[in-house]
Amino acid sequence: MVLIFWQYFIREFEISISQATDILSQIGFFILIMILFPLTLGPDPNNLSEFGIAIVWIAAFVSVVPAYDRLFLDDFAHGFIEKAANNAQPLGCYAAAKCLCFFLVTTLPLLIVLPVICAMIGITSSIFFELSLSLLLGMFGMTLLGGVASGLVLGARRAAILSAVLILPLSLPILIFGCMTGLALIETAPIKPYIYIMIAMDLSLIVLAIPAMQLGLKNAIENN
Repeated sequence: MVLIFWQYFIREFEISISQATDILSQIGFFILIMILFPLTLGPDPNNLSEFGIAIVWIAAFVSVVPAYDRLFLDDFAHGFIEKAANNAQPLGCYAAAKCLCFFLVTTLPLLIVLPVICAMIGITSSIFFELSLSLLLGMFGMTLLGGVASGLVLGARRAAILSAVLILPLSLPILIFGCMTGLALIETAPIKPYIYIMIAMDLSLIVLAIPAMQLGLKNAIENN
């Protein structure tokens, strides 16, 4: 099982590297949002620092949501998922490897540019590590939600709209606790309760999301 997961992960990582323009587009979209928000708030450093954490979370979320509906689409269109199912390979391993690779190639670039963004909107470097940790936990949970949505709407008409409708309400708890973590950092309040809650949400999603993705992929194959 671990070997199959690793093989799927290597395959997905190689595909992601060959499609580096998509990653660059996402980073560019994230930076564009972070530039536009301060322009609307004005140059007041207090306003920027007060809303900065929420802006980072919103920008990170908006920059990756459009990619969720295409998470399994190419492999489904090319017959790879159906071939894997016919070969009795566990689709849960494939879905988990796909989500992990997507999470790494979309989140790590955001963390690379995050110091520059934080300096631009007045967030002190002393909270960068904690902010990065909360973003890692939050984006991991969002990726699992995106995988569930993508699997459930795979093969449906207007899949992009359906995927967004599923993801937006389910991701609200992650966004809320992520922003609360950032506000606690600014106010020098304890952040451990929020971090523990986000870890608990991620663990719960791991248990629930992989079977849900597997079910969605099987349903898409049967209805194809």
